[in-house]
Amino acid sequence: MNFQLPFLSKENRQINRLFEQQATPPIYHYHIRKTGGTSINFAFLSNAATTDVNDFYQQLAQKKNNRLIANDHVFVGWNKRLIEGGKYFYAFSHTPVHELRLPKNAFTFTCLRDPARRVISHYKMLRYYQENNIAHPCMRVEGAWLGDSFDDFLKNIPKNHLMNQLYMFSKNYNIEEAEERIRACSYYFFMENMEQGIADLSARLNLKLPLSHQKKYDIELNINDPQLAHLKEKLAPEYHLLERLKKP
Repeated sequence: MNFQLPFLSKENRQINRLFEQQATPPIYHYHIRKTGGTSINFAFLSNAATTDVNDFYQQLAQKKNNRLIANDHVFVGWNKRLIEGGKYFYAFSHTPVHELRLPKNAFTFTCLRDPARRVISHYKMLRYYQENNIAHPCMRVEGAWLGDSFDDFLKNIPKNHLMNQLYMFSKNYNIEEAEERIRACSYYFFMENMEQGIADLSARLNLKLPLSHQKKYDIELNINDPQLAHLKEKLAPEYHLLERLKKP
């Protein structure tokens, strides 16, 4: 009886070869939205040695399998199957921990942010897209959350997006479970200490990670003190989580 080996494409053969030669474990970023993640991704994507990191990012987003090979490195974005496969230099996505099975040797990290600032940044982004008629894919669903005011937004935004930092690490919004999973990451840091966090990652991984700030939305918002207080009250579990994580 003849047995045939599975056919491997030229790209897959190249990926296998590069992965065997790779000096670092696969690096994975739990990308929580509006926590400086795009700037972090760009720092790692700079290892593609491209002249335009933004253009490389766009190519990655537009490629069918969201995987690119450059400078003998494999980069993956958003593709759950390839992320779980582990054959990459660097990968990232918004997929929660409880929906992923990463390789045991993966170097994992995340960046956290003041919860209220993160939600306001999300609102600001959507409002910017709306006012400038930008057809970003997220607007197909999230545009409807805006309503006519910030109060409408807080009523409409789903809980898993409102408390995305907590949900990323606990499906049931359990603070203890989320803390345990974040501490189990190879590294985590806070957006207010972004430069130090990137410097630490650079040292740990022996990589050059140039930091550039991306995605700034020039729009004025009028969020009053009662609205801010209401927001912080709704985000109390996330504030509790971050307080615990800031302790040794």
